Amino acid sequence: MTPTLHDHLWNSTVDALTFRLKLLKVKPSSTKKADCIEAMKRCYAGDGLNAIWSSLDEMEKLAVAEACHAPDCRFDQSRFKAKYGVSPRFYNVPENARLGSYAYINKSEYATRLNLLLFPLERERSHAVLSDVAERLREFVAKPADAKIKTLDEPKAEDGLLVHLTEHDALSDVTAMLHLAEQGNFKVSGKTGMPSAAGSLKISECLTGGDFYPPEVAFAPKKWSHEQEIGFIKPVAWALMLQNACLISINGSKSKLSPYGIKALRQVPHETIREIWIKWLRNSAYDEFNRVNDIKGQSTKSHLTAKPPRREAVVAALGDCPVDQWIDVDTFSNYMQATGREFQITHDPWKLYLCEAEYGNLGYDGYGGWNILQLRYLLVLLFEYAATLGLIDIACVHPDGARNDFRDQWGADDMKWLSRYDGLRAFRITNLGAYCLGLNEAFKPSRPVSSLRLSVLPSLGIQVVSGEPSIADRLLLETWAEPVTARSWRLDHERAINAVERGRSVHDFAAFLENCDDQPLPQSVEGFLRSSESDGTALRSQGDAFLFDCRDSQTAELVVSRKELLNLCDRIGPNGLVVPTVHEAKFRKVVRELGLGIV
Repeated sequence: MTPTLHDHLWNSTVDALTFRLKLLKVKPSSTKKADCIEAMKRCYAGDGLNAIWSSLDEMEKLAVAEACHAPDCRFDQSRFKAKYGVSPRFYNVPENARLGSYAYINKSEYATRLNLLLFPLERERSHAVLSDVAERLREFVAKPADAKIKTLDEPKAEDGLLVHLTEHDALSDVTAMLHLAEQGNFKVSGKTGMPSAAGSLKISECLTGGDFYPPEVAFAPKKWSHEQEIGFIKPVAWALMLQNACLISINGSKSKLSPYGIKALRQVPHETIREIWIKWLRNSAYDEFNRVNDIKGQSTKSHLTAKPPRREAVVAALGDCPVDQWIDVDTFSNYMQATGREFQITHDPWKLYLCEAEYGNLGYDGYGGWNILQLRYLLVLLFEYAATLGLIDIACVHPDGARNDFRDQWGADDMKWLSRYDGLRAFRITNLGAYCLGLNEAFKPSRPVSSLRLSVLPSLGIQVVSGEPSIADRLLLETWAEPVTARSWRLDHERAINAVERGRSVHDFAAFLENCDDQPLPQSVEGFLRSSESDGTALRSQGDAFLFDCRDSQTAELVVSRKELLNLCDRIGPNGLVVPTVHEAKFRKVVRELGLGIV
């Protein structure tokens, strides 16, 4: 709670009191502190407070109204600027006065009347309406209207603008990515979780609409080795999100589907995407801010904030956005600040820097503000993750020159952009996004996911009749059938056996064929699928086991006859014993009790 008028005046210096009396155009009976205070109190008593309020201009009135209706009565300048686009002036120093030595300017000569209602809290370096003054102001000063998000009919036109409609692509891509992982073609580092260059290229080739920037733009030739490169965006997002959702597992540098991934292939794509998004919001392993590569010092321990609360703040603001309407990214960023949906990237900005830790440090005043840290994080989350999953459509340009708000930072002279996501201009929430964000209870696709029609032949051939198979469709068909031409396949027994071994469902594949063919499946195809399911499960693994070779058949009989090992080990040949891995410890204990050892 802020102090009262009485307490604040008694804690003020005579110079500070004289300064405000001058603004009020009141001359006290003497220059004594007590007389100055009494003169001040008379000005704020009765109708005097309303008179002071009425003398303010409209921007000053808004500033006072925001502060007196705030829970702590403090004026938040950054939030005010985010909401109204400008900051109220406490001093109107003319330009010709600024040309001289600013340190010697008597700023009190240029003070505005805003100083009469927003008092400085010296220890906090902020301004506030005093508690008893705020209580009286609320009797006749209306609470300001809540901030609202301004929408656009279309993204603002500019050269090089790319508009990506993501929903349809994401619904196809998620299935394609699961098929790709199943084939072991996710080349991912077991240590960092990041895809290799070859893995990213393979992922990119399997994306329905490709990456957000075409290869010739994302990997433009460099003149110098230190020049920046956009690189891959979607492939990185898919690799990290699938791992985080436990849909794939990595063995060495190769991938395979987990049991959850196999299950995901059997459900509708929008449900899988929703689960991936929800798990991403909760994850603490991956930090989107790490993708802003040119801000150094992120590897220093214990100074970056927890990731889930950051995402919660962004998602809360997205929940206020109308569906299917374009929103400028800067407008959205300002809305977050204006409504208190703020978050921190680091507990200690002195740990972060550009180029060099001492001179390019983001702890200096004006160096590590919202636009440098929080806005860049916001761009990554929206561009790389929400857009990749099809939650938002996006409009973007090349990041080179898209944002120049980092140019005054030390060490930024040779940088074309602060992050590869600087080109994000606007977004709009899709129907898929509305479902995943909890804005709609059910998902209604914007357009049909596939119009593919197939002809399944008695000869086990499969041909495209009309439409164009998506990458996901092709990967599914090639799981069970050998490609013959670009638009035809033939069911293959070996591929089918491999699919069944990996946990793929024959019934799901049959349903896919039935949905794409107007005719019932030929009997020969149904027989092929039945035999594939039977042959693919002909043998069942019972888990790992140890094989022990005894010195002679008598020793083998001595061990296997112990009642403690009944059903825990079996004879193999005259001298061999097989023991399931789960029973190894007990087996060794019993053998030791028999006075025997195992080498």
